[in-house]
Amino acid sequence: MNRPPIEAFSSREDLYDAAASVLVSALTTAVAERGQAGFAATGGTTPAPVYDRLATMTAPWDKVVVTLSDDRFVPPSHAGSNEGLVRRHLLVGEAAKAEFAPLYFEGASQEESALKAEEGVAAASPFGAVLLGVGADGHFASLFPGSPVLAQGLDPETHRLVLAAPAGHPAPDIPRLSLTFAALTRADLIMLLVTGEAKRALLEGPIDPALPVASILKQDRAMVRILWAE
Repeated sequence: MNRPPIEAFSSREDLYDAAASVLVSALTTAVAERGQAGFAATGGTTPAPVYDRLATMTAPWDKVVVTLSDDRFVPPSHAGSNEGLVRRHLLVGEAAKAEFAPLYFEGASQEESALKAEEGVAAASPFGAVLLGVGADGHFASLFPGSPVLAQGLDPETHRLVLAAPAGHPAPDIPRLSLTFAALTRADLIMLLVTGEAKRALLEGPIDPALPVASILKQDRAMVRILWAE
């Protein structure tokens, strides 16, 4: 498996600076080439400082459609909502001009939300940039090992862009909505943003091809960059 090299930074602040710079460049290039750019953002604590930086940077935000790689099936007001995180940290300042395509829809069931989200995700793709984290178990987005929707989620030929991922053991703890591998790889750039030695070891060592992240690393649809700091 030909994997991209890990780009290591001496501090997390340097990591966040570099990630924001790479992402805004990719989005700006995509707008110049296609007239618009989609950005699939991820959740968690690590990307929030990247979003804070992006929100202050000059880019053609009015031609950018932001969506999510995945989200918990909770309203944006919930502390665990990725939509809430992105609205607080990214869709402010300069970046408030961007359009947003949600995965969660109030009053809809989990499966209904997944189906309703497909229109917005399709409008955002192909993505100028996708930002993903990687779990210690090798998951990305909400495609977890052992999930009953994992096979469909990783199927490169699936027609689905968004799936309803049920809660499971040991993860995820609550139902989620997730973009599929097929949707996420319709992109110019996929950035894996990772911190900590455990995840570096996972990505540097021999990777079990059964782990979900192996699909991202071995595909040739989108360029992958791995940015890391302790």
